[in-house]
Amino acid sequence: MTASRRSAIVLAALLGAATQAVEYSHGLSYIEPLKYPPDFTHFDFVNPDAPKGGTLRLPQMGTFDNFNYITEKGRDVEGLENLLHDRLMEESKDEPASWYGRLADGIAVDPDYRWVQFRLNRSARWHDGAPLTARDVAFTFHAMQEHSAVYYKTALLDLDRVEIVSDNEVRFVTREGRRRNPLLPFVYASFRIFPEHYWSGRDIGKTTVEPPLGSGPYRIAGFDFGRSVTYERVDDYWGADLPTMKGRFNFDRVKYDYFRDEHIMLEAHKADIIDVRQETVSKNWATQYDFPAVRAGLFKRELLHITRPWGLWWPTFWNMDRARFQDARVREALWLLYDFAYINRVILFGFYDHGHSFFHNSKMAQSGLPSEDELELLEPFRDQLPERLFTEPFRAPPSTGFGYSRDNMERAIALFREAGWAIDDGVMRNVETGEPFTVDFVFVAATTLRAYMPYLHALNRVGIETTGRAPENSNWLYRMRTGAFDSGVQVYIPANTPGFELEARFGSAAADADYSLNWPNIRDPVLDALIGKVQAADNGRDFYAATRAFDRVLLWRFYFVPGMAQPGFRLVYWDKFGIPESGPLLHPQFTENWWWNEEKARHVADGIARLGD
Repeated sequence: MTASRRSAIVLAALLGAATQAVEYSHGLSYIEPLKYPPDFTHFDFVNPDAPKGGTLRLPQMGTFDNFNYITEKGRDVEGLENLLHDRLMEESKDEPASWYGRLADGIAVDPDYRWVQFRLNRSARWHDGAPLTARDVAFTFHAMQEHSAVYYKTALLDLDRVEIVSDNEVRFVTREGRRRNPLLPFVYASFRIFPEHYWSGRDIGKTTVEPPLGSGPYRIAGFDFGRSVTYERVDDYWGADLPTMKGRFNFDRVKYDYFRDEHIMLEAHKADIIDVRQETVSKNWATQYDFPAVRAGLFKRELLHITRPWGLWWPTFWNMDRARFQDARVREALWLLYDFAYINRVILFGFYDHGHSFFHNSKMAQSGLPSEDELELLEPFRDQLPERLFTEPFRAPPSTGFGYSRDNMERAIALFREAGWAIDDGVMRNVETGEPFTVDFVFVAATTLRAYMPYLHALNRVGIETTGRAPENSNWLYRMRTGAFDSGVQVYIPANTPGFELEARFGSAAADADYSLNWPNIRDPVLDALIGKVQAADNGRDFYAATRAFDRVLLWRFYFVPGMAQPGFRLVYWDKFGIPESGPLLHPQFTENWWWNEEKARHVADGIARLGD
């Protein structure tokens, strides 16, 4: 930490001493009221008496080279945030947007969101036994502001300073002149906290191959660098009996193995090398789960409904720093040539829905024509928006699903011509310069490339030269972060409180920051204004109007080509675990809420042995 930051903390402590007493709450909610009362003992979606034991083996794609997720450099190891580090509050998975105490046992919020204050649990401590205090919280947020990835820095743009009120109370003060933002408390509550005494002799702005000190339910037990990492449960974890943690994180060990190929990962799962995963390839879902262990009931395949927004699954987007994509007519023409119905039927086994919203599967999604509340937000920008946004529902290009649409192709060619591009001897060229229209597609995996091949062929049919590649995962991520592509893909699964992530993914400021999540490099003042409306909303009516208006503008700008939208979570696992009964949750909770069932595990082992005889 810099000397100026240390001085700021000391000064904040002196200022905090004069801070008036505040009234703390046990939880924080947005739009909907809290479900759980102050005296609740555990979440309804857990088994509070779940036994501890066993090992959970999980897969990850790619590799890792860093144990410090604060820095934007390197590839972080999986599990650091969720297993090793505690955060101030914990999200309830059976409510839309409610958080309850974890490191903090109380939160107080200024009515105008000028400050947010947390009271830390005095039992909180690091794995080395040192107490976790307000100084650690202040240190963490100062480090995040100075050294973190653009995504985190964007989330903290409204933060002016962190004041230490007492050894277990800390206040976050909003910058003067910033707009009212009801989502700020959730931003602060979600951050993991780091130990000042551990990092004082280390550079927190650099990657590290040394497993760091944490406070969470697990510590790192071992790793094979870039290939696997194993976490072991902390027997004397300070927060084990908190209402938000009771019955959770039940495995003695959690191991992540890294793979560089989806098919090898699938075969490793069939071979009982890994236990649980989400199947992300529709072909595998349709064709690969009729092996003997499935027929014997040892291996489960379930499509789960979840309550969080699904968003869009790997839509392609255009690099707005390329001049040829800056004309909306070009982007619309490219959108018209994408035939989702055909691709879904022929390549994706009919599994996916066609996404018409970045908030698919939620009340935040646009539909039909703009409502009166949306129009109130959109009217000031009418002269900057296509008139169709106000008069037509956004729909996918018409398709029978059985071949190229001549009408869509003719309309696309006409739009290209209006934008200054025409087909000359089979090649789409700029009318003035003669430059050929080319698109270099960079995909996350070979399976995604395969799903987009009919689209590349459709572009070829109108004279556009295309290349498509799926590099190694780390190289793909580097290219997305640095703009080394014409077209890329990005999965977008929004939170129920998406304010700051909209700014990070679609805001103009993020586009001008290195290594941001605004991979398309979108700079759109209308979207910026609507993001501000989302962040400022403090009731359901205003919030949903703002998200729907934002969604509508983002779609009609054609920055993305919407395609796949998930109909559910494709969960596949060996049936050796205890699973708590619950209704639909925000997300499946196998790492956090399942437990090892010795009897079922023995049954699976015996069944596999019998199948091998």
